[in-house]
Amino acid sequence: MLLRRSSVLLLIVALSVPAVHAQKIFERKRPEIIPTDGKMRRGGLYFGLGATYTLTRFKNTEEELFRVADTVYNVTFDPNGRFGFYAEAGWFHATRDPVILDYWDFGLAYKQLNGAQAHDGLLHLDLNENDTVVPTTGSGRFAEQYLTLHVNANKFFQLGDYSFIQLTLGANADWDFSSSRNYDGDVFVVADQEFPPDLIAQVHAKVGYGFKVSKRLLIIPALETPFFNAVPIEKEWGSLYWFNSRYHPFILSVRFLFLRYPKGFACPPAIKHNAFEKSKEYKPDSYHP
Repeated sequence: MLLRRSSVLLLIVALSVPAVHAQKIFERKRPEIIPTDGKMRRGGLYFGLGATYTLTRFKNTEEELFRVADTVYNVTFDPNGRFGFYAEAGWFHATRDPVILDYWDFGLAYKQLNGAQAHDGLLHLDLNENDTVVPTTGSGRFAEQYLTLHVNANKFFQLGDYSFIQLTLGANADWDFSSSRNYDGDVFVVADQEFPPDLIAQVHAKVGYGFKVSKRLLIIPALETPFFNAVPIEKEWGSLYWFNSRYHPFILSVRFLFLRYPKGFACPPAIKHNAFEKSKEYKPDSYHP
């Protein structure tokens, strides 16, 4: 009988130990960046500041601008990116179950896209006979100011209790409300130039490394770039044309995201609905009314 009881006890212990380990495995190891316990309000404000840059190609090559009979015009364009200012503000909405997404955000932004271009050309006249060569040069700059409407889907990958990587997929619509463009060059180069439309629509990606610096504040530095143009549709990989060259915008920003908690987290006292419940109070044995 003692052996049987011991066997039953060992069996119970053997079954309970894996259950305890399984519970520990599935327990959350780190506190949530955006709590889903119901205490935090799901919506809140954010704003961000940063800089833009228009990245260009890394190597210039000579290209043939046109050929008419014995006349050939070869040009080497030298585009250069420049920095601009960026600012954003908007509203975020946290998801109830952050398995796929942690939060959405919707907002407005102001951004500048600036750049420059220079060129050196050789105009060959009567190429097959005397080959008279006329050198040409030129340069110019552009400065665009955009009002941007954006929407983003964001996912956290926690690295620690208060640090995380944020991956973002979003869309932006940009309205060019102010532009400044000037170019000093020959008529052939100027005639071949093109510019983005006043309204641009793109799909972009963003990667950030964020920190939860307090119970109510997330700081998320991030790098954003478009990878698809809906308008203008013919341009590839989010690049845009100014003058005679392609420029690819990048945005480096720091976002400040504010979590909101209702005031007063203390549990309210239990409501006693009737006289019987009100009378159910513990009284020590020594109590004598």
